[in-house]
Amino acid sequence: MAFAHIEKEPSRGGYMAVPQEGSPFSIPSELFVSNQLYIGQELSHEEFLHLKDLQEQHLCRMQAMTYLARREHTAFELKVKLQRKSFSPHCIQNVLDVLKEENLLSEMRYARQYIESRQRKNPEGRALMAQRLASKGVEREAAERALDELYSEEQIIDYVQRAYALAVKKMGKDKARMALSRKGFSSYEVRLGLESLM
Repeated sequence: MAFAHIEKEPSRGGYMAVPQEGSPFSIPSELFVSNQLYIGQELSHEEFLHLKDLQEQHLCRMQAMTYLARREHTAFELKVKLQRKSFSPHCIQNVLDVLKEENLLSEMRYARQYIESRQRKNPEGRALMAQRLASKGVEREAAERALDELYSEEQIIDYVQRAYALAVKKMGKDKARMALSRKGFSSYEVRLGLESLM
């Protein structure tokens, strides 16, 4: 005797895996088609569990794609959000691995966008930016590569000069230099940025 069978979902026109005992679950249409399932198909216990696993991964991926459609995420952020939706750790890890392989999830892209966004509004030094990326859960290697790319000498000069101009407006020339160190600029970065202004 079969453990479960597949039937049409009466209310929404989808499909369901219905066990002899226990709770049924819905089968997304894409899963139904891609696995060449059919109405009335009988499932063994192993097939039922395998299908349930595929269903969870499908739903987990759809949820991850919804988050990624709004903005870039780190793997850490995405993992936390998916855990809140009660997906299993195994399922989440599988989905994250596939999204990385497909380049839909990219730590480097996230780090670049994060740095560019912050530097446009409120320029900060490399050390402080590195701390911010770490607090967001950006993988260290990706963070270092993004920082190397977006903290060339030319860019540092621009960041320091813009931060200095903002500080002068707020607190005057005397305190502006001090404000730069609070913004995470090293003495080297400050010297580099302000040399051409002196």
